[in-house]
Amino acid sequence: MKTSFSTMKSLLLKICAFFVILLTLIALSPTLFKLTHPRENFLDAPKRLLVVFAHTDDEVTNSGLIRHLANQGSQITLLTLTDGSANPQSNLNECAAGESITDCRIRELKNSANLLGAKRVETPLLPDSALMHHLPQAAEHVKKEIEFSQPDAILTMEPSGLNGLEDHRAAFLSVAAALKDSPHKPRLLLSTLPWPISAFLPSRIPEKFQQNVRIFSTRGELKKIKVADALLHKSQASTIQGLTLGLGPEFLFGWIDFETYSIHETEDLRYLISK
Repeated sequence: MKTSFSTMKSLLLKICAFFVILLTLIALSPTLFKLTHPRENFLDAPKRLLVVFAHTDDEVTNSGLIRHLANQGSQITLLTLTDGSANPQSNLNECAAGESITDCRIRELKNSANLLGAKRVETPLLPDSALMHHLPQAAEHVKKEIEFSQPDAILTMEPSGLNGLEDHRAAFLSVAAALKDSPHKPRLLLSTLPWPISAFLPSRIPEKFQQNVRIFSTRGELKKIKVADALLHKSQASTIQGLTLGLGPEFLFGWIDFETYSIHETEDLRYLISK
């Protein structure tokens, strides 16, 4: 019995030591293990930029580049396709009295657009978590926006939607469908993932286009913008905390202080869409 107790005590001490070391590494990781890259000036600021995402908080991932391009004089339109009503973790306590979750999320989106320097916000309010089933309607909205704003560049997610989420994938496909027979040929800025993160998620930039991948640094003021933008989506705080493993956006954007993009011409779409 004494030996069993001693073995159990030793095991508990080892478990405690493991978690102490793990938590120490996590705490130090922004300094010791930062995934960092030099800034690459990978494109001139487009005169007109159209940003197409599925949800009202999707722009947070790319908020550094969006604000940077706004600072450079780009006229930015933010097109968010869904009504944002399907997240079961949405916190209605963060909404104003009488606000629906959709009203709440659209207000947060407009605050985000103001922070990031986007001049126009368009929200067709297609059903959240069902965008793939409304792809023709989504593509039609994107097509109309392209015809109206005539963007020199479009920013959206890469074909996998970064994490494989169907709504995210549908945002990319709606852009591809809208451009299929369009006379407009904007450059595509596809939000993607760097290695080693891409090894754990279904990133789908084909090997032949790996040389198109560029890094944009978000150190300094742009990091503050990214943190502030994440915190504006108060109704989605639980989801955002989950994405940062409970450590918050300040930790996440201090650890990963860059954004990754695959840059393409419109003609590349034929190779980017899965057969």
